[in-house]
Amino acid sequence: MAINFSDKVLITNPTSYHLGRIVICAGILVVLAGVITHFIGEDVLLPPMAWCAIGVPTIIIGVVFRQSGLTRN
Repeated sequence: MAINFSDKVLITNPTSYHLGRIVICAGILVVLAGVITHFIGEDVLLPPMAWCAIGVPTIIIGVVFRQSGLTRN
Protein backbone atom coordinates (compact mmCIF):
# COMPACT_ATOMS: atom_id res chain seq x y z
CA MET A 1 0.00 0.00 0.00
CA ALA A 2 1.57 3.26 -1.12
CA ILE A 3 1.31 6.51 0.76
CA ASN A 4 -0.09 9.35 -1.28
CA PHE A 5 1.75 12.50 -0.23
CA SER A 6 -0.55 14.74 -2.24
CA ASP A 7 -3.33 14.22 0.32
CA LYS A 8 -3.99 17.30 2.39
CA VAL A 9 -4.43 17.04 6.12
CA LEU A 10 -6.84 19.50 7.69
CA ILE A 11 -7.05 20.49 11.34
CA THR A 12 -10.77 20.01 11.93
CA ASN A 13 -10.65 20.24 15.72
CA PRO A 14 -7.94 22.72 16.75
CA THR A 15 -8.59 22.30 20.49
CA SER A 16 -7.94 18.56 20.35
CA TYR A 17 -4.94 19.02 18.05
CA HIS A 18 -3.21 21.59 20.27
CA LEU A 19 -4.11 19.73 23.48
CA GLY A 20 -2.48 16.65 21.95
CA ARG A 21 0.67 18.60 21.19
CA ILE A 22 0.83 19.88 24.78
CA VAL A 23 0.28 16.37 26.20
CA ILE A 24 3.01 14.95 23.93
CA CYS A 25 5.44 17.61 25.19
CA ALA A 26 4.49 16.85 28.79
CA GLY A 27 5.08 13.14 28.21
CA ILE A 28 8.50 13.82 26.70
CA LEU A 29 9.41 15.94 29.73
CA VAL A 30 8.31 13.16 32.11
CA VAL A 31 10.42 10.59 30.24
CA LEU A 32 13.33 13.03 30.27
CA ALA A 33 12.90 13.38 34.04
CA GLY A 34 13.19 9.60 34.31
CA VAL A 35 16.37 9.56 32.24
CA ILE A 36 17.90 12.37 34.29
CA THR A 37 17.05 10.73 37.61
CA HIS A 38 18.54 7.49 36.29
CA PHE A 39 21.87 9.17 35.57
CA ILE A 40 21.83 11.12 38.84
CA GLY A 41 21.27 7.88 40.70
CA GLU A 42 18.75 9.35 43.12
CA ASP A 43 15.05 8.65 43.35
CA VAL A 44 13.30 12.02 43.02
CA LEU A 45 9.70 11.41 44.15
CA LEU A 46 9.63 8.22 42.03
CA PRO A 47 12.17 5.71 40.73
CA PRO A 48 13.41 6.40 37.16
CA MET A 49 11.46 3.53 35.58
CA ALA A 50 8.24 4.83 37.15
CA TRP A 51 8.81 8.21 35.49
CA CYS A 52 9.20 6.46 32.14
CA ALA A 53 6.21 4.21 32.84
CA ILE A 54 4.10 7.33 33.30
CA GLY A 55 5.63 9.30 30.42
CA VAL A 56 5.26 6.76 27.60
CA PRO A 57 1.47 6.27 27.96
CA THR A 58 1.17 10.06 28.26
CA ILE A 59 2.86 10.43 24.86
CA ILE A 60 0.53 7.81 23.36
CA ILE A 61 -2.53 9.62 24.75
CA GLY A 62 -1.19 12.87 23.27
CA VAL A 63 -0.80 11.25 19.85
CA VAL A 64 -4.39 10.00 20.01
CA PHE A 65 -5.65 13.49 20.90
CA ARG A 66 -3.56 15.06 18.14
CA GLN A 67 -4.74 12.60 15.50
CA SER A 68 -8.37 13.04 16.52
CA GLY A 69 -8.06 16.70 15.60
CA LEU A 70 -6.91 15.93 12.05
CA THR A 71 -8.82 14.84 8.97
CA ARG A 72 -7.31 13.57 5.74
CA ASN A 73 -8.90 15.24 2.78
